[in-house]
Amino acid sequence: MKHLLVLNGEYYAVENKEENKLVFLQGRNNAVAVDERRLRYLLQTIQRWFMSGEIELKRIEVLKVV
Repeated sequence: MKHLLVLNGEYYAVENKEENKLVFLQGRNNAVAVDERRLRYLLQTIQRWFMSGEIELKRIEVLKVV
């Protein structure tokens, strides 16, 4: 099963491997569907960012792709 991840109204689009950062962009057409394993990794990363004060967390949404 695939999912879309939305963080503060922006969709997960890609990982910038050079800077080791996750990229979130406006618009559903930029979204990348991820499997459950990748989704768990992304959610753990966001939680670490929030706990360390790196981001302000307003909303997380996980949308099921059908």
